[in-house]
Amino acid sequence: MLDARSEIDMLRQRLLMKNLSNNIVDAICDDASRDISNATSDILADAMNDAVNVGGDIESEELIDELRAIRSGPSFEIITDSGRTDFSEPPFPMLPKLLKNAKVAKDGSLYKVIPMKQKTTNRNTAVTTEAAIENINNARRIAREQRDSDQKSNRTSSSPDAMKGMNTFAAMQSINRSRHKQQKGGQVDGPTIDFRTASSKQDASRQWVKPGKIRNASVPLREINMNMHDNIDIAIKDIIQMYEDGY
Repeated sequence: MLDARSEIDMLRQRLLMKNLSNNIVDAICDDASRDISNATSDILADAMNDAVNVGGDIESEELIDELRAIRSGPSFEIITDSGRTDFSEPPFPMLPKLLKNAKVAKDGSLYKVIPMKQKTTNRNTAVTTEAAIENINNARRIAREQRDSDQKSNRTSSSPDAMKGMNTFAAMQSINRSRHKQQKGGQVDGPTIDFRTASSKQDASRQWVKPGKIRNASVPLREINMNMHDNIDIAIKDIIQMYEDGY
């Protein structure tokens, strides 16, 4: 992974070797830093969108809620809060649990009538995915607004930071994500109820078994991070080359 700040420093040295004045070199490097900041923060936002969509594809709200971007050396990495990427669920035999406090039939077997309602959750995967992407877009917008504000104010106290866009986006996305977690809730009203009978005469290994789900995101998350790092490197190289060739 390229270090944007180091690349700006090397650009500065190469421009000075072209006998350009310090003021001109400073202005060129400031513009290059802003462009890198803008481009790389958008790449990070796009990668976060891709990661959220992975959570949607495998129907894992838990994965979506845990996603965040953290600083990793000269760049960023998309990880989960827990550090795990496997949110799979094994099959679960429910019959023994369902037959607790069951009634006794005439033949001595146990039975219990179970009300079955349509599967509802506080936040289904589609809603969670939509909310996460909205948070990412809000963070992207706020990062852009701050970049525009900094540029319009023409601050001269310090040179623009090529990492600022990604830092701002990651911080704002984390804040939005925390707000989303606090706001999650609200049960869906009016589920349809069906009734089924659980019986000790049924095969516990085949009936009333909650199926497991494979929810492993290790491969797609690794690919997203690799593509993000490649795209950031390409953006940095292209911007540096453009400004160097221009003078």
